[in-house]
Amino acid sequence: MKSLLSLFVLAGMLPLSLHAADLPAEDVVMTPAQQQTLGITTLEPEAVSTVAGQELPALVTVAPDQVHLITAPQAGLLEYMPSAVGDEVVEGQVIARLKSPELVSLQRDFLQTLSQQRLAQTAMTRDEMLFKEGVIARRRYLETQSAFEEMSAALEERRQALLLAGMAARDIAALQQNRRLTTTLQVRAPMTGVVIERLAEPGQRLTMSDPIYRLANLDPLWLEIRVPLEQLPSLAAGAEVKVAGLGAAGRLLSVGRDVDAASQTVRVRAELTSGSGALRPGQYVQASIAGVAGTDRYQLPAAAVVRSGQHSIVFVQTATGFSPRIVEVLGTQDGKTVFVAKFAPHERVAVTGLAAVKGAAMGLGGGE
Repeated sequence: MKSLLSLFVLAGMLPLSLHAADLPAEDVVMTPAQQQTLGITTLEPEAVSTVAGQELPALVTVAPDQVHLITAPQAGLLEYMPSAVGDEVVEGQVIARLKSPELVSLQRDFLQTLSQQRLAQTAMTRDEMLFKEGVIARRRYLETQSAFEEMSAALEERRQALLLAGMAARDIAALQQNRRLTTTLQVRAPMTGVVIERLAEPGQRLTMSDPIYRLANLDPLWLEIRVPLEQLPSLAAGAEVKVAGLGAAGRLLSVGRDVDAASQTVRVRAELTSGSGALRPGQYVQASIAGVAGTDRYQLPAAAVVRSGQHSIVFVQTATGFSPRIVEVLGTQDGKTVFVAKFAPHERVAVTGLAAVKGAAMGLGGGE
């Protein structure tokens, strides 16, 4: 009983003495009843396959294949440009209008060819009927059929010219229906995304292929992380990447081959697959990359690992109490301390009541 009272007292004074002594040489003798009274609980160390690295500065970027440059499909006067930088646009939305005289001639050619194709179709239908009734020869029917196929090919050529000129398929269908020519060319968003740059202004005269907008799809985003050379051996494509404090996570895509001479770091790229909604291209964040853990890597609640002199130790449960064991701390992840040590199967480590255990181990609690 005296020993237990001493341990309770030591639990209060331990913070002052934890770093004063080195690793105790002898095991702690403690009965299960004493352990329960002192609130000592144990856990089996959890083996880990990866270890979160230290936090590094990272730049949020957009994947190159998710950036689209919107250009003028025809020369003309830019008269309407409603979207500002940061605006979200949806696929098919009108994001600019051009006045283009060249568009009129392309529409006229399309409509003329459409009329000729319809006449050729009527002639082919008529000759097909006459051929079946034996009124005309097979040769004449084949000639009208060939003429229809030629006009159909020409009509498709004119349709493709309008598409290349920037007219949407729905606008061409409307032209075919109402046969109304227009000089207004509507530029539509080719994808759902965000405007990241305006490259022209209304009232500006543009030539063909002059840039108007730069759009980007922000899902997923990339991270560019500068990693010190000494950390590269533990990195591999596919490693987990986490953004500190923002809940975003993803996977490492590639490890660069170029080294920045000034900082002796290498650029690695990661793709964020979750939680990137709060991030913006150009934003700097802190990110950590999980490295390959190797063998004998374990994790426990941070309170289970204590300092004793120059060492970090854990108390392994034995048949008679606890035995201190030196561990090599690698870092923390998810609120737990990751370390290197060797354990036998099913060995358990004290995770609460550590102050009393260590006090007894230092010989400050007295005997039974």
